[in-house]
Amino acid sequence: MQVTKRYLDAELVNALKNPTEKEAAIKAIYKECSGVLENFVVNNNGNKDDAADIIQETIVAFIEIVEQDKYRGEARIESFLYSIARNLWLNELRKRSNTESRNKIFEKSKDCTEHAIVDYLMQREQLAEIQQLFGKLGENCKRLLMMVYYEELSMSDIIKKIPDYQSEQVLRNKKCKCMKQLAQMMQGNEELRKQLKNALKHAG
Repeated sequence: MQVTKRYLDAELVNALKNPTEKEAAIKAIYKECSGVLENFVVNNNGNKDDAADIIQETIVAFIEIVEQDKYRGEARIESFLYSIARNLWLNELRKRSNTESRNKIFEKSKDCTEHAIVDYLMQREQLAEIQQLFGKLGENCKRLLMMVYYEELSMSDIIKKIPDYQSEQVLRNKKCKCMKQLAQMMQGNEELRKQLKNALKHAG
């Protein structure tokens, strides 16, 4: 029988950043936290399948946060994971329009990590939405606009990455054309315009 290694919080963070230890660290997270997270989802209008999805998303999100050096250790990892799972489940309930259940969870499980995690998840969700929106314009426009708004590259830097354009002015013209297409696509859809505005506000 294989024994799962136990980590202190600082050790676990370091292990997640180490390719040779990452798999063992993920197994340790599942062993230590999956029961608590499953109980939370099941006890708040979810089932075990819902819980399995939320646990997986939670751990993926936490690994991304650690790899981006955004985990500062203000809260214990178990509490941090719980907060991520709570926000993910709140978002899922929002999609299911279960307002009463969502409000109960929100009031019952507020903690000090809430704002940072909400901001992170919102940015990640909005990035996915805006990538999808840019994608409707075609791959060339998507690539260009992502470089402008998310990588925050200058025209001179972009033209090095996309040498198909003859000059920076040609590249600017292409960007304007892409943005005009985007504006036409959103015409009459105020909700879509708000989503784009929010997403670009959180870019970078």
